[in-house]
Amino acid sequence: MKHFLVINPHSFYSQEILNNLIGDIKKAFSDKHYDIHISRYSRDAILAVHRYVSSCSMDEIVRVYAVGGDGILFDCLNAIVDLPNAELSSVPYGTNNDFILAFGENVRENFRDFKALAAAPSRPVDIINCGSNYAMLGVNIGLMGQMHINKRKIFSMFPEKIPRNNIGLAFSLAASLALFNKDVLNQQYSVFLDGEDLSGTYYHIRAANTACTGGSFTPNPYARPDNGSFELTLGSAGSKAKIITTMGDYNKGHSEKHDLFTLKRGRKLEVKSDKVMSVTIDGEAFYTDNITMELIPGGIKFFAPGELDFVDYSYKAYK
Repeated sequence: MKHFLVINPHSFYSQEILNNLIGDIKKAFSDKHYDIHISRYSRDAILAVHRYVSSCSMDEIVRVYAVGGDGILFDCLNAIVDLPNAELSSVPYGTNNDFILAFGENVRENFRDFKALAAAPSRPVDIINCGSNYAMLGVNIGLMGQMHINKRKIFSMFPEKIPRNNIGLAFSLAASLALFNKDVLNQQYSVFLDGEDLSGTYYHIRAANTACTGGSFTPNPYARPDNGSFELTLGSAGSKAKIITTMGDYNKGHSEKHDLFTLKRGRKLEVKSDKVMSVTIDGEAFYTDNITMELIPGGIKFFAPGELDFVDYSYKAYK
């Protein structure tokens, strides 16, 4: 077995902290075959991981560690989807690290224990194919997609530590800017879920593979990355006031409380629009006028500390 650790340096506040982490990695893997790659920019890790794993024997398991946030996890996922000898995990040092919340709300330290992680069992995890990209968390279209796009723009305007130290303010500003986009709030979509026509005017569409997002929200409490389907939320167009007043319940997983939302489960979703759509795939921003999403059950193997299993968040849903 080989171990390939992919680090996003932007997830660390200082070079000293990053150097200390690299020192910890060297100690933890001193008796193992390991290599470290420092990602230089977005998508850099995709080629690096794919090249490394492809150079190894197909009979040899290669464990890929995404060290940072959900962005570097997205890169590593998209590098290994066609490599059957690769396994993936997340070492959480990002702002949210939403995927590991599928294992519980207080598991960061479990996933930062390199020795335990290196010996951890792997399990099949569902992923969503989105054409040339793959998702572990989910896909947002509309208001939430535009909000994430705005957040990235805000982060790019300031030194990294400023928005990171004021993450709540950054999200609030991103959401406020999105709410002033009339096209996004009242966009007409052609929507087909497993052949069922759900076309209409929506402000928000989300296909969720996991329950949590934003580090503390559980808008999709029935979603799990091992149940063979994704959870679809459709937010019908409404007044800005109604959208704002229901947003808190949506983030708590209480969408069923409001007739603004439609909840479905499925495996293939086709969405089109005459206008450009604001889309985020695991938080990565895209603009397109059509997208097809299809669940791949057990699409990759994910390794997590042995005492952890996926959490059922349905108890948080509206009853």
